[in-house]
Amino acid sequence: MLKQEGDAVEMLLTGFAPALVNAIRRTIINNVYTIAIDDVTIYKNTSSMYDEVLASRLGLLPIKTLSSLNKGEKSFTFKLKETGPKAVHASDLICEDEDVKPVYGDMLIINLREGEAIELEAKAVFGNGQDHTKFTPAHVFYHFYPVIDIKKGEVKGAQKIASLCPVDILDGNGNKLTVKKGKLPECILCKACEDYAGSDVIKISSDTDRIVMNVESWNQLETKEILKEAISALETEVKEIAKKV
Repeated sequence: MLKQEGDAVEMLLTGFAPALVNAIRRTIINNVYTIAIDDVTIYKNTSSMYDEVLASRLGLLPIKTLSSLNKGEKSFTFKLKETGPKAVHASDLICEDEDVKPVYGDMLIINLREGEAIELEAKAVFGNGQDHTKFTPAHVFYHFYPVIDIKKGEVKGAQKIASLCPVDILDGNGNKLTVKKGKLPECILCKACEDYAGSDVIKISSDTDRIVMNVESWNQLETKEILKEAISALETEVKEIAKKV
């Protein structure tokens, strides 16, 4: 574990083939089940927002997903009935199951003006990214571990070179160019510094035996649970392929 800030986790994977890391990434995106609103019945909508747009906004609300819930055909019904003037938030959606609720209660759905009203029922179901991207539990990306080789002890224009780094990991003090302590894994290998100063001053490369993987959860599931579910799903698929081969 390199870093954990709120919903985002950064991990260092050693000895993993890139294909395997990409398989884990794709499995998180496509095969981890979460709950999302999938069907909306609108009984009344006198607001300025079209029914289709309102339904789409509801579908994109992250819904808390408990691993103890049955991932079968079970569905969860939300009800919403509000009259303006009022700012309608995700917390105004009331589910028959108290354990199932929007992750971010203060997420705005619609601003109702005086005299405007909405009344609807929304059905939430289990699904994964193969069904629709709204079920995807996290944003996942990875890159090789960076290697920064500063070839000269004294670097002319060190401060200028450091200022070119888009992720601010370089420090230019006088004629001394260094990598800030603990910031090396944050290098995105853009080579902006190398392109400006030349490879004879600073050389950017990557260690293909080490991979930095980032998982940013939308908070339907905890990051640890997302990884556990993804690896389990990947193992199941590999076993099925092995049988057929």
